[in-house]
Amino acid sequence: MSDLNVIAAGDGPGLLFIHGAGGNVGAWDAQFRAFAPRHRVIAYDLPGFGRSVAPDAATFADHFAAAGAAALDAAGVARATVVGQSLGGWSALRLALAHPDRVERLVLCCTMAGIAHPPALAAFAAAREQMGTRGPSALALPEAFRVAQPAAGALYDLITAGNPPLDPTLGALVFAPDVLVPVARLAEVQCPVLLLAGEHDAIWPPASLAGLVPAFRAARMHVFAGSGHSPYFEMPAAFNAVLADFIEAA
Repeated sequence: MSDLNVIAAGDGPGLLFIHGAGGNVGAWDAQFRAFAPRHRVIAYDLPGFGRSVAPDAATFADHFAAAGAAALDAAGVARATVVGQSLGGWSALRLALAHPDRVERLVLCCTMAGIAHPPALAAFAAAREQMGTRGPSALALPEAFRVAQPAAGALYDLITAGNPPLDPTLGALVFAPDVLVPVARLAEVQCPVLLLAGEHDAIWPPASLAGLVPAFRAARMHVFAGSGHSPYFEMPAAFNAVLADFIEAA
C-alpha cells in the first residue's frame, strides 16, 4: 500500500497507534516520546487523512484492516500491541479480527470501534447534533481543556488542519449496516483487550461503551477521570502509564 503514510521510531516490541477523525500521525507525539526508547512505535495516516491518499468509496471498508497490516509491514513488525483512538478503533478491531496473529494486545480508546452496539450508536447520534460541519473533531477536546491549556488546544487544531476536508460520503459509510461488526463477533478476538474512556467524553461517554466489555473473551475498562474524548492528548502522562501497565501485565 504505497499511498499510505507511515512513521516509525525505536526498537523493541511493536506498538501501533491509529488516530481518530481529528488527527493524523502528528497526534501521537507524546506517545512516540514515551514509548520509542523501548518499543518499535508505529503510526500511520488513515486513508484520506494527513498524507495518505483517500480510498475509493467502493473499497473504503476494505482499508480498515489492510492499512494497519500494511503499516506493520512498512515498519518491519510482525506483531504489535494495537491502539485505536475513536475512528482508529474501526481499523484496530478489524485488524485484530482479520489478522489475529499480528495483534498481541488490543486497546480501544474512546471508540465504539464500528461495532453494532445500540448504546454507542445512540450516543453518537446525540453527539452529531453538536458537531456541525467539523464532524467529530469539533468535540475532540472539552472546552475546559481549551481554556486551561490554550496552546495545546491550538496545537490540536493545527494537527486537524493537516487533514483534507472530510468526505461526507465516506463518513456515512463508516456507519453502514454492512460495515458495522456484530457484537457476537467480539468473542473472536483472541488477544487481551483494554477499553479506555474519558469521564466527560461528549461523543462516547463511558456508559455507552461499558456493555462491550463482557462481549470480549478477556477485556477490562479504564475510565480517565476528568478527561474528554482524547485522553492520549489531554492527559498523556496518565494515558501512557495506563497503556504501559497493560502492555506489561497482559
